[in-house]
Amino acid sequence: MPNFGAMPFEPGPDGKIVYGAPRRTTSEIGARCLAAAMVATSPGAVVFSYDGDASSETITNLVILGEYEAEPADTPMKEAA
Repeated sequence: MPNFGAMPFEPGPDGKIVYGAPRRTTSEIGARCLAAAMVATSPGAVVFSYDGDASSETITNLVILGEYEAEPADTPMKEAA
C-alpha cells in the first residue's frame, strides 16, 4: 500500500533547490491539499508517493505526483466566470 506526502521547496542562495521537511498524509488528495497550502509560505511544494517505512528510512518506489508553485504577487487575479 503506498504512502503519500508533501514537501516544500525554495531556491537556495547558490541557486540550487532547498527542500523543507516532508510531511506524511494518509491519502493522495490529502497530500495535494497540503502541498497547495504549503505554497502560502513557500515558493513551491511537491507531492509524492512511496512504499516502505519512512521512520526506518526504508523507502522504495518514490514517485513525484505533482508540483505546486506560488504565483507571483504582481500577477492579476483571474476574473470569476
